[in-house]
Amino acid sequence: MASRSARSSATLCVAGLVCCGLWGCTVSSGGGSGTGGTHSSGGTIASGGSAGGTVGSGGSGTGGTVATGGSSVSGGTKGSGGVNETGGSVGAGGSNSGGTKETGGTASGGAASGGSPPGGASAGVSGRGGSSGRGGAAGASATSGTGGASAGASGRGGASGGGAAGTSAAGGSGTGGAGRGGTTGGGGAVGGSSVGGSSTGGAAGSTGKGSSGCGSTSPLKTSNSLSESINGTTRKWMLDVPTNYDTNKLYKLIFVWHPLGGSGSQIVSGGYNGLKSLSNNTAVFATADGLNGSNSEASGTGWWNANGGDMKLFQAMLDKINAGLCIDQDRIFTTGFSFGGMMSYELPFEFNVFRATAPCSGKTGVIPFVETYTNPVAIMAFHGDSDTFVATSLGKAFFDKFAARNKCGTQTQAVSPTGCQQYQGCTVPSIWCLFKGAHEA
Repeated sequence: MASRSARSSATLCVAGLVCCGLWGCTVSSGGGSGTGGTHSSGGTIASGGSAGGTVGSGGSGTGGTVATGGSSVSGGTKGSGGVNETGGSVGAGGSNSGGTKETGGTASGGAASGGSPPGGASAGVSGRGGSSGRGGAAGASATSGTGGASAGASGRGGASGGGAAGTSAAGGSGTGGAGRGGTTGGGGAVGGSSVGGSSTGGAAGSTGKGSSGCGSTSPLKTSNSLSESINGTTRKWMLDVPTNYDTNKLYKLIFVWHPLGGSGSQIVSGGYNGLKSLSNNTAVFATADGLNGSNSEASGTGWWNANGGDMKLFQAMLDKINAGLCIDQDRIFTTGFSFGGMMSYELPFEFNVFRATAPCSGKTGVIPFVETYTNPVAIMAFHGDSDTFVATSLGKAFFDKFAARNKCGTQTQAVSPTGCQQYQGCTVPSIWCLFKGAHEA
């Protein structure tokens, strides 16, 4: 809950979101975004997927045939813009249907969600459209890694063609990306069997539902002095909008919450916990100032949620942002360290809007909240193994609530970075990361 000396930890990411909550935390250079990008120490959101994922390079063009359950026939005539996969296997029952593309559609931001490392999982990234060739690539669909599930990316605008839409890797599975506004191509294998076992089907990719602010002629601008009146108190909040904002393009929305004694200005000056520089202008960021409060453990500025004020502030911020900007309703995230981690644990129980959460060093029992929603929410939670201020066991107990919510089994598999364990059998990725350290980011 309180912040201590900032010290970078391991790279941390899930479903497009990396937890790097901090108290004066710095992010080392070298944390790259993009497909399979590596992340800096301290944890970041990469706009791409996990390392090790490969992207199908396109679908077979017109004239190329695919044997049921077999490999695609090489030598088929290439459609304009399409490239034949030579040897890309299709899972039993999956076929490349060669879905049509909107004429003139361009691929602008269809980042691959990236296949997971062994045992890992990757959530689909919403592409803004595939290439315009007949049967060409649909906004990049990720290939799953060994034992991991991959969610197919959605193409905004034309249809998902019969490209490599979630081709099944060894032990993995993928789901075809749904084309927003077009027809859905024949997806790859769902739940393709692997040597020595079978994998579960990947979670469906985002369909890219836009907010009411899409197309606005007077969108919101970056500001550090926004305010809302909540319970008779003026609450200050901050917003960061990409410099090249396009009112007709869908953007991720990431809420970052400060620790005890911190402020929204601290989050802004830290580049939203180092995430802004990695987002490559694909995300809108929001943060706010907490209020003074106290309990038997600590006192200071934080998220005490007196009379439900902090939850009301979040709702007001979300409403303003959705009305004033083009936000992908399937890609809203929350993260934060300590008190900010507590907010990120609890918000998905009060609001049914989050794709994933990445809480750092948080626990339950401090912020009063109403446990309203129990639908699956992807989570990657982090905690120091020698944290005595917010006991490690209390952080694990809150993670376990999400593991139960996500229908996880008891078995786990080690995933990157060191100390992270992904729970098996979950409906969405659920990862617990224990790092060497105390109450620190």
